[in-house]
Amino acid sequence: MEKKSILTSVNLVIFILLFSVNLFSQGKKIKPPEISAPVHNDQPARIMNDAKIDVQTQDEITNLQHQMFYAKQSGNIDGVLQIQKDLDRITGSVTMPGEKMDLRLVETKENPNGQDNINAGLVSSVTGVKGIASCTEQVGPTASRIWSSFVFGPNSGATPDMLRICYSDDGGRSWNERVTLAFSSGNRMWTDQIDAEMIENSSGDKYLWTIFGYGTNNYTGQYRVGVTIVKITGALNYGGYTLTWPGAVNSNFYYKPRITSDNQSYPSNPWIYITTCYDSAIAGGYNSGEKVAVCYSPYTVTPTFTYKPVAFTGIFFRYPVDYNCDIAYFKNGGQDSILIIETSLEDSSKIDLMKSSIFAFGTNSYGTYIGNITTSSSRRYQGYIASAGSYNNLMIVNMRKYSSTDWDIEYFRSTNGSAGWFSGYVDYRSNNSTRADIVGFRSAPGTYAVAYSENNLSFVPVVYCEASNNVWGAIVPQMNGTNTNPFTTQPRPGIKYGPVGESCFALWTEYSGSTNVWASLGCSGNIGTYRNIWFRGVMQGFWDAPADTMRNDTLTLLLRKDVSPYLIVDSSKMLLSNDGLATFWFTNTQNYVNYYIVAKHRNSIETWSASSFQFTPASVSYTYDFTSAPSQAYGSNETQVDILPDLYAFYSGDVNQDGTVDLSDIILIYNDANNFVSGYVNSDVNGDSITDLSDVILTYNNANSFVSLIRP
Repeated sequence: MEKKSILTSVNLVIFILLFSVNLFSQGKKIKPPEISAPVHNDQPARIMNDAKIDVQTQDEITNLQHQMFYAKQSGNIDGVLQIQKDLDRITGSVTMPGEKMDLRLVETKENPNGQDNINAGLVSSVTGVKGIASCTEQVGPTASRIWSSFVFGPNSGATPDMLRICYSDDGGRSWNERVTLAFSSGNRMWTDQIDAEMIENSSGDKYLWTIFGYGTNNYTGQYRVGVTIVKITGALNYGGYTLTWPGAVNSNFYYKPRITSDNQSYPSNPWIYITTCYDSAIAGGYNSGEKVAVCYSPYTVTPTFTYKPVAFTGIFFRYPVDYNCDIAYFKNGGQDSILIIETSLEDSSKIDLMKSSIFAFGTNSYGTYIGNITTSSSRRYQGYIASAGSYNNLMIVNMRKYSSTDWDIEYFRSTNGSAGWFSGYVDYRSNNSTRADIVGFRSAPGTYAVAYSENNLSFVPVVYCEASNNVWGAIVPQMNGTNTNPFTTQPRPGIKYGPVGESCFALWTEYSGSTNVWASLGCSGNIGTYRNIWFRGVMQGFWDAPADTMRNDTLTLLLRKDVSPYLIVDSSKMLLSNDGLATFWFTNTQNYVNYYIVAKHRNSIETWSASSFQFTPASVSYTYDFTSAPSQAYGSNETQVDILPDLYAFYSGDVNQDGTVDLSDIILIYNDANNFVSGYVNSDVNGDSITDLSDVILTYNNANSFVSLIRP
């Protein structure tokens, strides 16, 4: 009996433990506090084939690097390039133009597509998106303009992959296309291997650099790294190049490139820094490392690239795992430095840290191994790093394994230029979080944003989080209204700032076929989708036929359901151009619901569209032109105001907005005219800011024609 009792107790304890573990993994855990993450100096074995440099030569290299420092400080770009030629001769670095990449201009067009509600604006309607990136202008008159750069296309066949670049001037709500470029047939971008950097100063041109990994011959050939440079100010200009490191052979793999710059510290003379993962296949695995390059003259579409002749910190052996590297520029104590991190090493729990002076970045000297950071034996994959430009703040985010179906988003932060680190969690929930990219604000140290998705849910959300003063805030668990795709194109965070402050912006694609590029903005509230109507309409009294133009005024569009009682579901008010044009934005619409468009102006007859329309997931923009024919208005309730071409307008004169132009409107106008009323008043029906006899006559004629509202 005693033995049986002991066994029963043991079984009960085992049951409780198993139940507790299961409950723990499902309901998960309390988010742990931030802890210190010491730097360990147990450097993995690396092949370092240093060239022997005598003391005299080393002194010459050091002297040239000092000269380069002064040339850079003074903005002497030609001087920098001349000094680099001397360094090439001594160190074995190679400076040359990029291998030109064939690009074909597909199209160039500029048609535009108070609450903190989360809203999604369509960036571009495309299929087969393979990667997206974002940059934001932060200096000059166009500061706060957001740019998106993305590649789309099939995985094989004659249709080429294409790069499209769009921009937004309203925080990501509406977008304009700047350029679409087609690559050579057969060159296919690898999934989610894209990064971008903006080069700008307040007094000159600006260039958007996009870097990406691609495979030749429809993915069956070489692994290469391409870069496109698009001049985004003034006349369109662009160039495309493949980076070619010295000694490259067809069996080398170059992939997952990343890009950064020191633009914040040197606006007139910035340098571009590039790193890419490098593999050389050997028995049982790979010899791996980073290949790096620098561009000393990025304000051009025909740059030269200086290639470091050796791997950044040597070559190491690894088994086939998801190797990853990233790069950031920072300044600490007046020292300009580049930091490269590695994740998914042989010991996947560690993140390796390596740095270099910017002046030694392209020479044959190896980068300095700082050490590695880790806080546990858990696996860490896909680490990405960001800085705040010319400051010593650095932030790393990475995936950390909790269980096979539960990956968290972890961070490591440093506020002393990588000498010391602290670790914590951006997201510690019981969800399968995926690759989290990070962006830093150049002019705001300690301000960062991340975006990622979760692929173990029936609805795949875009998750977002921001850090201020190096402290991560609450996550935004869903910024999208339709499924995003975690398998081909991960969401990317971006920088959004302006009147509402720096907050909440991410790019993403739809789940089905990686279709369409979307921008979500806003941190809280119900998720809506920005939809727009490209509209044209003119007011009879405001149109000047001899001048072929209209006096500007605001107009409100209502969207009403097409069944009685024709409920209003949304409204939008915009200032019309001199041609009567405007894009009206709505956030409260639904797919496959029919709406009438109703135009309301302060002293014109309310006018309904002749028929209803609907939005669909693939069509979030609609065009409606009231001016082309009277039949565009319900009941043909418009009047002709111009010929060659024919132009039709909303009737003017409904000053009291009761739906009829009649004696009551005439009396209101007459009284104001008799009192010499002027300015922005409803009795001014021709928009010349004076209420006078001309307004009375126009209204009298419409009243005499019994003009009134016609609606369903």
